Amino acid sequence: DEAGADAAVYALAERVRAGGGKPYVIPLAPGHPPLGSLGYVLAAGELLAQLTNAGIARPHVFVGSGSAATHAGLLWGFRALGSDVTVTGVCVRRAASHQHDRVAGRLAGLDDLLQRPLDLPAGEVRLDDGALAPGYGRLNDRVREAIGLTARCEGLFLDPVYTGKAMAGLIAAVRAGELASGETPVLLHTGGQPALFAYDEDLFTTT
Repeated sequence: DEAGADAAVYALAERVRAGGGKPYVIPLAPGHPPLGSLGYVLAAGELLAQLTNAGIARPHVFVGSGSAATHAGLLWGFRALGSDVTVTGVCVRRAASHQHDRVAGRLAGLDDLLQRPLDLPAGEVRLDDGALAPGYGRLNDRVREAIGLTARCEGLFLDPVYTGKAMAGLIAAVRAGELASGETPVLLHTGGQPALFAYDEDLFTTT
């Protein structure tokens, strides 16, 4: 219920304002300028510099796609910089058929907000909902494996809601041979590790 979440945030902002504070609200639901995407427009440039320094010539970036602010901001930023980096959004909230419209709406909002129409074709929006079931914030075997494998092999902790599903999508794509020749898979880690504490019974076992 994104509209309900926004209403709660606005109510909280009013309490902060009444206490003398100056809240700045970034809404989640559609129908607002995509302010939450702007950080990822800038992140695209930062990531390109890091990839260049690492010698990664053909990256394929995987990122969780829920509100679509991250996904759209990153894709818009790459294309605005003239980069053809492939971005795959791994669905965390809704099926790919519905998420496509959400991402497209965010991209159009960025065109308006930044007054630079890129008019990206529909084919630019790549989505994978293979790790989505049984739904938002709910675990499945692919996500459990991705979280465990990444922790054991990389010392990197992922959360079950966003980054765990994004990594599950990355792993599945590599195993299925879906990356183009010469592409290097790259996970955009968007945080969320504290969520692990809410999933201790589903993720951790003791003997």
